Amino acid sequence: MSSASNAESDLPVQEWPEWVFFNTVNALLADVVAKTREADSHRVGALYPFLDSVRESATSLQFLVIRQALRDSYVIARVIYETAVNACFLLTSPIELSARANAHAKQKTLRSLVRRIEIAGTPLFEFKYSGADELMQEPEHKKLLDEFTSKSGREISSWTSENVQQRLDAVHLAFGAEATKGLAFGLLMYRHASEIAHGTLYGTLFSWGALAPNRPLKSPGDLGIFRRAELRHLLKLVCFSLESLVRVTSSVLDAPSLGESAERALQDYYKDKNEGA
Repeated sequence: MSSASNAESDLPVQEWPEWVFFNTVNALLADVVAKTREADSHRVGALYPFLDSVRESATSLQFLVIRQALRDSYVIARVIYETAVNACFLLTSPIELSARANAHAKQKTLRSLVRRIEIAGTPLFEFKYSGADELMQEPEHKKLLDEFTSKSGREISSWTSENVQQRLDAVHLAFGAEATKGLAFGLLMYRHASEIAHGTLYGTLFSWGALAPNRPLKSPGDLGIFRRAELRHLLKLVCFSLESLVRVTSSVLDAPSLGESAERALQDYYKDKNEGA
């Protein structure tokens, strides 16, 4: 859990070193997205949709942080992080993994044509797109569905068999420790983000600051201090992840200056933090 002095926590959001860092790497990401649209698909595969999604969620996170919405910030931060990991993982084998991602997307679309809702074993309603049965029976579509169906007949919901840690391992091996270590820090947000997203009591108590060790919150003012400190911590983790994302993608796009700028933004962040200490 993060810690910050009252003076630091009272700073306006726009003066947080983490906010400056976030805006810098987000702008660099925009440049990477633009270059990805023009890149050879054999080199980057389906990278563009992943990066564009990260940019959209980053914009949402900016709004949430300004509103000091800690709970939703954690959830969106996890979305940013996991999409960034997927983007980097894709680049470890762009042709093969893009084909897998596309196959997963297509069969998901097919399955969405028929939706049955049951509660306690009782069917409630069914939604079926007109012509769904015919589409399901087409050989190409049957092959896609079979690819993501287990031997027991259940849907294989994940687009890849590797979990997040395994995807991160592959990225680390492909692009090196220095360029990818920022993504490792993103794992620190997972526990809180998952609990909040799943609506557990732990997630609620955490967002209230009720689980802070040896530091019970006694007033609404204390809660505000806690949430601002946590938001700064969360932004830092997201920035580390985005810095790695820019460095990895820029290396594949032959845009070293963007990677160098991301690394410099990280150095500037630490410099600002030390000067403000």
